[in-house]
Formats: sequence, structure tokens, C-alpha cells
Amino acid sequence: MPKQTKNSQENERGDHCFIAGGTGSGKSALVEVYLAGRNFPFVVKIDTKGEIFERKAAGLPAWKGLTEGEDYEIVYHLKDLDKVQAPKIIYAPDFDEQEEEYYNAFFKWVYERENTTVWIDELMSITDSPHRISRFLKACYTRGRSKGIGIWALSQRPSEIPNIILANTNTFFIFTLNLEPDRLKITKITDQKEFMTKPQKYHFWFFKLGNNKPILATLKMRGE
Repeated sequence: MPKQTKNSQENERGDHCFIAGGTGSGKSALVEVYLAGRNFPFVVKIDTKGEIFERKAAGLPAWKGLTEGEDYEIVYHLKDLDKVQAPKIIYAPDFDEQEEEYYNAFFKWVYERENTTVWIDELMSITDSPHRISRFLKACYTRGRSKGIGIWALSQRPSEIPNIILANTNTFFIFTLNLEPDRLKITKITDQKEFMTKPQKYHFWFFKLGNNKPILATLKMRGE
């Protein structure tokens, strides 16, 4: 495993980001581009939806813009995480590992590894109740910044996400949320009424705690 060291980008890597929006809104594309960059050298994506299999079947790379085997490796079992030599990892848990005990063990691994950015492709796959969160996911959110742990968590339904997660989030990317309870939860957590207004497709609200108000931004991919 490459040696992990801290540098001037430490605070950015330690951000806890929440990205919300409906299917096809652009949230996954945004995170994929962000975390492919050199400012985020040690990233682990947990793919609970089997997206890599869909991409491979379509002849697409598992991580757009990066080279498998060089920039990232794919593993299917927790025991293989420590064997990876590439700086970025996609952990696509085998069916038998798509259970709470394995998810907790995964976040324990992250917590002990330190200096790592976690990309959770669908937070509701990890936390299936707004009232429960596993011990080490909670630890990563509440104590992770001091260990250089950043979390980029995606969800279609903010209203189903435990409050402790959103309360420990400092950066929000909010795409179109069709259901009012989802928009209302983000509004209450941030005290920013702009989130009640739905952006158009491929537009999103960006807000970082400490800013005066959310900024309406447009998702533009490389080459556009």
C-alpha cells in the first residue's frame, strides 16, 4: 500500500460532503470527476449497487478518466483491501458481504487506515434507517476529520438519512429533489431556504458551512 502523508490539501480531503439528487441528476458524475483528481490521492469507493458490473458489460471503464490496475484497483472482499497497491480502490462487495457487519468492518478499516476519502455511492444502502448508524461509520463522521478522513456520500432520499450524518457534513451539493420532505430536511439542517427551490437538470446548489448562502451552479464535464 502506498505511504499516505498529509499536505496542504488536508483540510479539503477531510471535508464531509453530501450529494443529493434523483436518478440521472448528475450527482455521481460530479463526484467521479472530483475524486479522480490529484488532490484526492487515496480514495476508496464502496459500490453497493453493482455499478462496475453494468459499466463493464457496456464496455465502459469502472472509473471514467482513470486506468484500472494503475490508478485504481477493484476488490470484492474486505480481506483484499490491504493488498491493493494502486492509490484508489473500488470495493464492490460480494453479495455475502452486503450486510451491516461487513459495512461496519469496512468503516473500521477506513478509520484505522486514516488519510482516506470514502465515496459512498448510495448512503441508504449503508444506513437503511434514519434512526440507526453503525459504530464505525459514526466514528468516521464524528472523529474522522482529525484522522484526515473525508466522506463523499450520495443519496436520493435525504429524509431517510440519519441526522447525525447531515449534522456532521460541512459541504452540500444538492441536485433536483422532487419530494418536498427531502428538500425540507436539507433546508432545516443548513438553515438555508434556497434548498426548497428545485434546480433544473444538471444544475445544483452548492453550499459550504460558513458561506452566506448556497450558490446555484451548473454541472459541466470535461471537454464541454
